[in-house]
Amino acid sequence: MYRESIEKEPEQSERRKARFVRGLAHSAQAALTELEGGSDLPQGMAYFITIIKQLFVKGQLSPHVIPPGGKVAGHKKIIGTYCVMVPEELIYAAGAIPVRLCGGSFEASCLGDECVPRDTCPVVKASLGFTALNLIPLYEACDVVITPTTCDAKRKMGEELSKFTEVWMLEVPHVKESEGARRQWLEQIFTLKKNIEKLTSPRFGRKKIGHKALDAAIKTVGRAQHQARRLYEIRKSSPPVVLGREAMLAVNAYSYDAVAQWTHAMTELNDELETRRQKGMSVCRADAPRVLLAGSPPIFPNWKIVFLLEEMGAVIAADESCMSTRYLYDPVGITERSMTDMMVGLASRYLMPCVCPSFAPNEDRLIRLVQMVEEFHIDGIVYHVLKGCVNYDFELIRVENIMKERNIPVLRVETDYSPEDVEQIRTRVEAFTEMLRTKKRKMKRG
Repeated sequence: MYRESIEKEPEQSERRKARFVRGLAHSAQAALTELEGGSDLPQGMAYFITIIKQLFVKGQLSPHVIPPGGKVAGHKKIIGTYCVMVPEELIYAAGAIPVRLCGGSFEASCLGDECVPRDTCPVVKASLGFTALNLIPLYEACDVVITPTTCDAKRKMGEELSKFTEVWMLEVPHVKESEGARRQWLEQIFTLKKNIEKLTSPRFGRKKIGHKALDAAIKTVGRAQHQARRLYEIRKSSPPVVLGREAMLAVNAYSYDAVAQWTHAMTELNDELETRRQKGMSVCRADAPRVLLAGSPPIFPNWKIVFLLEEMGAVIAADESCMSTRYLYDPVGITERSMTDMMVGLASRYLMPCVCPSFAPNEDRLIRLVQMVEEFHIDGIVYHVLKGCVNYDFELIRVENIMKERNIPVLRVETDYSPEDVEQIRTRVEAFTEMLRTKKRKMKRG
């Protein structure tokens, strides 16, 4: 229905698109202005801010992904992904470029409202809205998109997306521990490899992903993962040397940049933060509560909860977001460099360590959250639930129970991409932050 209206009224559609693009640029610029306004912003953040600003404010892709003149004949294929469970190493090994497409825009979610049920989560709404009107060039540039079936909404989203672009569904098993599920997942990864080879093959022949190319891709992504884990370790520092909003934006920028350039920039940022740590610098007050942001992923430019937490005096010392910490945390474990061993290693890396709430049972996630609370000296947890995201909301009670045993307060915040509830959330976050600060002072006095 929505596609038909676009085709029937192209001029009206273009005017509408221009209006939404302006709204998106305004929202993104407002978020970046707030982030750049910090007095302790690391110099190394400039690169990542530029990547985000080029895409969401100026409507330009990173020149490392597409040259300034646009795609030309023979240019590398661009493959969009909608989840961290897509093995990017296979894409790089085939000479293509992966980009992450999950939508975090209120404007795009308003467009998506027209083609999904009312109670669908805003991530799916925004993803469809971005694609339907090509609000930013990232979506139009993709030769194909890969949609893992991590939840019912993502599964149906793939069907809707196929009206606008070619879609490959990646069937994700929801029981990791069974031998049958692991075998099924390995078959999915081999099928994905064949599809990527077919997409990137020359016109007269078939270019296979060789073991040397895959080995090189695993090492390339591994270097990015190493720097992401360096940042992860730096965030454990007490006092903190980087705000959560800054760390999360830097990792978020990986979605829209080429891996080598991102890794270089992240190396420089980590070096700068290490210097700060050695000098004993801090980006917040000594009594600032250290918060773990759990639950549904905040996706730029919808950083409502991220900004509110740190505006109220807390510091996001850690997060479990698939757009931040979980994105690049787990390396590929391989013992040999044969193609079979590397494929098994890839399949294992993208399934077994994953703590997405789409899995059941999911004790691994609870263990991981407890581990993060201890490692990052967490004072409290803010559990972010996007409306319609049943998977994350379903696990809240289990998280509350296990944290209650450890005397760690948990605040559930349910929201969407609309700015209308900002003040209501601000009041709740302010009260929670003050409670954590008071508790921290009492514990310090003994």
